[in-house]
Amino acid sequence: MAEMSWNDFRARRAVLDEVLARAHVDPALALRFDEVPGAIQLFGSADNILLALQHRWSNHLAARLDQAVEDGTPVNAAWRALAGEQPALRALLDTAAASSLPLRASQRDEQRMIEAHTTGRVSGSGATGGSARDRRMTPV
Repeated sequence: MAEMSWNDFRARRAVLDEVLARAHVDPALALRFDEVPGAIQLFGSADNILLALQHRWSNHLAARLDQAVEDGTPVNAAWRALAGEQPALRALLDTAAASSLPLRASQRDEQRMIEAHTTGRVSGSGATGGSARDRRMTPV
């Protein structure tokens, strides 16, 4: 597998930004990736674009969940706050899940991450201490 250059990274990010801009208007129409210049060429498939967007969501969510655990805030409040801040991304992922098996699998992983934070099955939590930044997921 070839390494991604900074130019490739920037081009891929521009595609994701364009998809999200379109999702602000209509999440279902934003799924027409063949209408986004370079999208399929850079990502290889619609599923890869969706997985990249899910990865973006999951990274933001993981940080929010860690902070929620640290602050004692309910994790569902952290999820709702992020969904409120990134409505186009959330709507696009929700819409796309109906037709993308890989995306649904990734969203199941997200659910396991949420459950781990909810139940305290995040290493470093509880009596053993450790900051949220140092926590790693443990199997549920």
